[in-house]
Amino acid sequence: MIGTTVPDRRRGSRLVRAVAAILVLLLAMLVSYALWTVYENTLTAAAVDQGASKNTKPSARGALSPTAVRAVKAYGGEAVWRDATTVESTVTVGGLLFQLKGASIPPHAKITVDVRRPHTVIDPVDDSGDTGVLDGFSVMIVAPSGKVLEQRADAREHLQNASISTKWDRLNLVYFLGYAFWGYYTLPYQLLRSDIEWTELHDGLLQADYGTNLPVHSRIQRFWFDKNSGLLRRNDYTPVAAARDARAANVVFEHGVSNGIPYTSKRRVKISLGQYGWVLPFPDFITIDVERWQLG
Repeated sequence: MIGTTVPDRRRGSRLVRAVAAILVLLLAMLVSYALWTVYENTLTAAAVDQGASKNTKPSARGALSPTAVRAVKAYGGEAVWRDATTVESTVTVGGLLFQLKGASIPPHAKITVDVRRPHTVIDPVDDSGDTGVLDGFSVMIVAPSGKVLEQRADAREHLQNASISTKWDRLNLVYFLGYAFWGYYTLPYQLLRSDIEWTELHDGLLQADYGTNLPVHSRIQRFWFDKNSGLLRRNDYTPVAAARDARAANVVFEHGVSNGIPYTSKRRVKISLGQYGWVLPFPDFITIDVERWQLG
């Protein structure tokens, strides 16, 4: 009869302890992530009123609902935005999306948008110093010399969005960032536009129907505003240019102030577990840090 030696038993005991330690560590990580998820969705800017909508009737074109009135006032007032023509900024963007897509812009890029129409200039859009331009649904890459290197008349016809990991070319990158920043920066003016249908679902929550003539993440989007300050807290949408079935929650964690005008200075785009639902705290789908912002 062959017995088990003391060294064999010791090795077996060490293996069991190692496996147990790994399982305990994994369990602790899962519990920590679960607690982090609860915290993110109840005690941060991602926490929003998920109550049932009380109203489904859109506001009359050009008319502002109480939430819209509060928001426009919070961001400087109607007169300021009706007189505004441009927003100039310096921005650093990052996050999982750009890693998966294999394309991004250099840090501290200058992004300029036209307040009244979807026109965005990203300078630079790459390490060569080229500039990306969005004008409506058209996009182009311009060299420092002014020569047009690439262009696309309608970016919607060439979306690389079969999945979240489908690679982007430079023109798709310009299209996505171009319309995204135009939308982010001009939200107060969008509330005043007559070609966007706004519905106040309940106090603090607006839903936008952008129609088909404006480049945006998705035609239907929801915006949660702080009921006291009027400032934006969260914007939910489907980023169709990135992936057809993705659900994103764009959460505003910080505001800055430029010449008395508040602006969203720190955004984190999160993966949403369900449409207009809880978000995953990590990883960040997109990070947006606005270092300089000027309304002109």
